[in-house]
Amino acid sequence: MSRSSRPMSRHRVAFLLAQLGADSSAAFEAAVAPLGITASDAGLLRLIGGNPGIGQKAASRQLGVVPSRIVTVLDRLERLGAVERRRSTTDRRSHQLFLTSRGEELLSELRPIAEAHEKQFTQGLDDADATSLAGYLEAVATARGLSLEVHRGTGRPA
Repeated sequence: MSRSSRPMSRHRVAFLLAQLGADSSAAFEAAVAPLGITASDAGLLRLIGGNPGIGQKAASRQLGVVPSRIVTVLDRLERLGAVERRRSTTDRRSHQLFLTSRGEELLSELRPIAEAHEKQFTQGLDDADATSLAGYLEAVATARGLSLEVHRGTGRPA
C-alpha cells in the first residue's frame, strides 16, 4: 500500500509510536528468551561486540543507564559465561568488557532473531515504504537526540 493511499493522522504519531514500541519490545523480549537472555542482555552484548574493551562507565553512558544497572546485567552475562571483565591497563579502578566465545556465539544467534523481528514489524510494507519509514523514524530520533544504535535507558538493541 503506498503512502499516499493511507489516511494521514499526525495527531496520533506519538501514541502510535509508543504502542508499536511497547509491542516491539515485548515481542523481542519473548524472541530472545529461548537463548536464556533478556533484551537488555542482548543490547549490552551487541554494544560490547561492536566495541571490544569498552569500559563499564562508557557502556553505562552510551546506554543511558545508571552504572548499577550495567553491573546487574554484566553480572548476569558473566554467570552465563558470555562476558569477561578485565582490569583496565591504564586505570586499575576500571574494567574493560569483552565477549567470550560464548558471548560471540550468543551474538551470532541474536542476528537471525533480530532480522526476523524486523521482518515481523515491517510486514505489510513493501521495500520502498519500509525504507521511507525507516528514514522518517531516523530523522525523528535524530531530532530528539536519540541513538540510532541502542535504546538509551534500556540497553536494548536498535
